[in-house]
Amino acid sequence: MMPVLVAVLLAGFLAGCGGGGDGGSGSTVLATIGKSVAVPDASPAKGQEDATLNKPAEDSSLCTVEIYGDSIMAFNGTATTPVMMLQLVRPNLLVVADHSVLGMSLGDLAAPFPYFTRSAHFVIIENGVIDAWAGRNINTVISEYYAIIQKVRDEGRVPVLTGFSRQARGGPLHSVSLQLRDFYDAVIQAIATNNGVPFADWGSVPFYGAWDLIDFVHPNKNYSDRLVGRLAMTLDPLTTNCTNILAPAG
Repeated sequence: MMPVLVAVLLAGFLAGCGGGGDGGSGSTVLATIGKSVAVPDASPAKGQEDATLNKPAEDSSLCTVEIYGDSIMAFNGTATTPVMMLQLVRPNLLVVADHSVLGMSLGDLAAPFPYFTRSAHFVIIENGVIDAWAGRNINTVISEYYAIIQKVRDEGRVPVLTGFSRQARGGPLHSVSLQLRDFYDAVIQAIATNNGVPFADWGSVPFYGAWDLIDFVHPNKNYSDRLVGRLAMTLDPLTTNCTNILAPAG
């Protein structure tokens, strides 16, 4: 049932795009896709995340962050990486680990993910756009996101999804790759919405085309900083009790 449903939705999405790069129609079509997949019951974990907002942060571990990502999270063309920027703009949080690796797809991350050691309270996942460009099986991608989300929650941590930044025509990506980016991003947003996962919605961050990119794919410093700013704002309502300066001086 699920492969047929996703195939129909994908066909409808691409038809609605009419060959353009605008993913708006995909978001409408996929409003309920997150409910169409059999998933573990996330309600207890969601309640745990809500309880965090009312729990005093005497334990600074509740204000810690670690990040998984690909080159978009690892690189912005300067020595100050996106993860460094997050630490600079939110000194009340402590980034304890940056697991961003150039070229790491969601598929590359998902298989070993259960065996990695984590220590932070918030676990941010940026990976997935490489899988979208390649048109990996959408059912597999959905299953991998659910498995990662459930693993993070089983560990007593809070998963956060960024969604995908935007790319432009003119480089290694063709128009179909950009349409797939929009479709998969809409799927991820539906998963986050229907399972109470904080979602930074990077696709809605102001984007000025190739001017915002180093090579038609990777955000330059200006665009990257806007993306990091959106991630920081997504974390803000989850970290209202994190009032101490945790970032190392200098």
